[in-house]
Amino acid sequence: MVAKQLPATTDSGGRQRTRAVVDAYAEVFDEVHVVGFDAWPGWREALPGHVQVHEVLAPRPTPRAVLRGSVFAGKWFSQQLQDVLRAGVRPGDVVHVDFPQMAVNVPDGVQVDVLDLHNVESDLVARRLRTEHPRLRLLLAPEVARFRRFEFAAAARARAVTACSRRDQEVLQRHGIASTFVPNGVTTAPVVPSAPPGGRRALFVGAMDYGPNKASLRWFLDEVWPRVVRRVPQARFDAVGRGLAASHPRPEGEPEGARFHSDVASVDPFYEAADVCVVPLLSGGGTKIKLVEALSRGRAVVTTSLGLEGLEEHRSVLRVADGAEAFADALAELLEDTAQAAALGSAAAEVARSFSWPHAMTPLRDLLSALRRE
Repeated sequence: MVAKQLPATTDSGGRQRTRAVVDAYAEVFDEVHVVGFDAWPGWREALPGHVQVHEVLAPRPTPRAVLRGSVFAGKWFSQQLQDVLRAGVRPGDVVHVDFPQMAVNVPDGVQVDVLDLHNVESDLVARRLRTEHPRLRLLLAPEVARFRRFEFAAAARARAVTACSRRDQEVLQRHGIASTFVPNGVTTAPVVPSAPPGGRRALFVGAMDYGPNKASLRWFLDEVWPRVVRRVPQARFDAVGRGLAASHPRPEGEPEGARFHSDVASVDPFYEAADVCVVPLLSGGGTKIKLVEALSRGRAVVTTSLGLEGLEEHRSVLRVADGAEAFADALAELLEDTAQAAALGSAAAEVARSFSWPHAMTPLRDLLSALRRE
């Protein structure tokens, strides 16, 4: 398994999925090797005994790699990683690539059996750029096009492709690429929801080293939260996430009623104190793991149409609102109506019972079992 973020810790959505994929391989195969960057010191104690992690040095892009895969894939190139694959892959091995960017490290002659996209990354990059300055969009447009060609070529060469959202499957299908739907899940077992405490408190959870999270939180604080406070003066808001202190989305400070909590030991107390969770994403792709996590905690959720992506069939247990005014109205209504928030949270928790990572990985285990029998 070729991974850009080695498993063990689960402090980000990508790492959670990578860890779940490793666990799926460990259930099907007697020997699993994971090679990539940034290994966690405690991986040996956290992973099954027949899983071995091989850490390589940080990526060192080459002009050839950038020309092949664009700056977006080329920046993940590592000659050391490619040499490990060239020397270590044996006939009959199943080769898994985690994230399409990492395909830039696969040497000629090595067949990729499973490519897990996490997202259609070129589509994700293109959508992010829509919010950037026009000159930057113009400058990077050729690189996005090159990355798209690289990503779909890598998907076409793989024996199997897995996608985490139905939308991503549709994008792949338009390019003639079949895929297996392997949704995202949550690391903790769904809980029986406690009643919302009624403190008129909203919660955002997300890492600030992920651009869409930072942009969405800034938009929420600037455009949505002032509208909510005007309607519900007692409202309170907590923003919780890795890197909030180092990468503050609002340098001028926290607005009225809002508090930031960086690198907390546990998010559990914040979910317990919240009445409503917000996932105000304006860019990004795939199923949003933090949204799934909020549903599993039995809390009402307000999100955007983009945040809903991958969970469209569960729209009835969410409030979906686009634009600052509509988002603020939806949040304020739930903060004022505790009974409605509780009913939504209870329904969300019921839906989330199918969101555990082992359940989500069932299609992948079935796929791997079929590969092993061949």
